[in-house]
Amino acid sequence: MLTDRSILRSTVCLFGVTVAAVLLAGCPGTLDDKERFLVDAGSAGHAGRSGGNTAGGAAAPAEAGSDAGAQPDNGPCGDVVARIFEPSCGGTGCHGATAPQQDLDLVSPGVAARVVGVPGIGCSATLADPADPEASLLYQKLSPTPPCGSPMPLARPALSDEDAACVLAWIAAQ
Repeated sequence: MLTDRSILRSTVCLFGVTVAAVLLAGCPGTLDDKERFLVDAGSAGHAGRSGGNTAGGAAAPAEAGSDAGAQPDNGPCGDVVARIFEPSCGGTGCHGATAPQQDLDLVSPGVAARVVGVPGIGCSATLADPADPEASLLYQKLSPTPPCGSPMPLARPALSDEDAACVLAWIAAQ
């Protein structure tokens, strides 16, 4: 026999299950930048790994990404500016838009225009030389023994071999 108490208990339980189902379903929202999502999804699992995934030490393909306004190629490197420069160089407070060290902003739009063919401050090398990317100061500063100054990122873990190869490929693609 059903009592008022058992009916109330059943109603509360049914209400709780309904609320839980609605909360778990959630709202999918919208995707404002589909290309960026695809780049981030394509590079998931790559950041922070060592050893790289390129054959014979060749650099992975890169693209200008957010830097030139071009559509990303969704290659293994993704958007190098957004994925590597912003968090590793600009996110540390060193090479961001506000008071960048050595006057080198690596996060604001137009990074390539600020580094390609531009001499480094305090070092006798070009920041980014697409004709000779391995001689570029941006790439050399990622090694444990750069030609001048300290290795980058300063006082933080070094980039993985894979991410360093992506920086090299980004320079070559400029």
